Amino acid sequence: MPFLKNFTKVFLILFIFNSNSYAQNFWVRHPSPTTKFLNKCFFTNNNNGWISGDSGTILHTANGGDNWILQNTLTFNSVEGIFFFNDRLGWALTYEVFPDSTSFFGTRVLTTTNGGSNWTNAMFPDTNIFLKAVYFLDSLNGFVGGSPGVIYNTNDGGRTWVQCAIDSTAKLILPVAEVKFLNSMTGYASGGFRDIAGSMWKTTNGGMNWKITIVGPEPLNDFFIIDQLRVIAVGGDFEYGSSYVKTSNAGANWIYDTLGIFGIAKGIDFRTPNEGWIVIGERFSFTSDTGNTWTSFFTPDSLRLEDICFTDSTHGWAVGYNGVILKYDETQSAISYNSNLYPNSFSLLQNFPNPFNPTTIINYQLSVSDFVSLKVFDVLGKEIIQLINERQYAGNYSVEFDARLANGSYLPSGIYFYELRTEGFSQVKRMILIK
Repeated sequence: MPFLKNFTKVFLILFIFNSNSYAQNFWVRHPSPTTKFLNKCFFTNNNNGWISGDSGTILHTANGGDNWILQNTLTFNSVEGIFFFNDRLGWALTYEVFPDSTSFFGTRVLTTTNGGSNWTNAMFPDTNIFLKAVYFLDSLNGFVGGSPGVIYNTNDGGRTWVQCAIDSTAKLILPVAEVKFLNSMTGYASGGFRDIAGSMWKTTNGGMNWKITIVGPEPLNDFFIIDQLRVIAVGGDFEYGSSYVKTSNAGANWIYDTLGIFGIAKGIDFRTPNEGWIVIGERFSFTSDTGNTWTSFFTPDSLRLEDICFTDSTHGWAVGYNGVILKYDETQSAISYNSNLYPNSFSLLQNFPNPFNPTTIINYQLSVSDFVSLKVFDVLGKEIIQLINERQYAGNYSVEFDARLANGSYLPSGIYFYELRTEGFSQVKRMILIK
């Protein structure tokens, strides 16, 4: 029996929307003084911002990104985290290794009081602690987090540190990736470890005590606090792809879901109260309804990104591999992704039935004529079959996927992924074969 059947093509033109320009028109690439890998961006306002990365890289702009200056950090190791309380006071984290060895020794804390024109650094007092999250409530009170599952507090600007109490032994195996606060008393942290769990921490007493909650199967790399009740965290791994968790009751309960994209979600930020962005390698994932639904599309020139931040509704930045710096182009933001223009009819739907044995139906919709590729992958990312590889008209499509091979044998039971890709749109969903 053939591997697939393609049937029931009903052509219905819905509206004209070029999804490729949707991704391209609002982000422009800016000149960068480095080709190093860039992993974090942090702005205190529209003019002053810093970008950190590999080989001790910290870049600074004081004019909204028109010029970037490479600062001297006195280190050649990767800068893992960076935070500025204002235009003068900043902190950064980097790892230290033994001379002539590849064994990690601990973390160096970098500090500046003049916007990074000069950085000083000192070893974190506890050895074999590898920190990557840093956040300060004011000039004196701050927090750092990392591996193995630790959060520390300082009340003297980072000269001394005290380990915070966490209410679970799970802290020993679940590193902290990010720490942020809603106010002086309420804060969250995200993290986890691949193939073990994704976790969220919360404090309601100013960081003295933290409670950990296992919220999903994959690590969570970043999160955004929407308000007192709502938080969204993103992450994933290479086996299950990108994912997110969200709460609408201040962390009492968390809802887990996948984003349907191969890769790992690294950064999230919101441009407006409803419009959020996630970077996942060479793709953006975008929501216009505060995270209820997400749609992905390629970054300009498929550039690989690692972090994203917005300073207001018309200014944003994204950074990543090979020194890439993208700026959200506010001159085009009058469209502001109006919901009337949002391409909700250009989508890949969940297969049915799911789980299935041995056949299932995959439905998708095209809002414009486009070249379409529809593929099935196993959990390791190996291509199993290409179901569609042709130009198609706008409309609704259904494809039958058959798990029986041409020789009569069956694919093994397990998790599989199917990806719809056009010239400017990409989406992945998961399906389960049970025999």
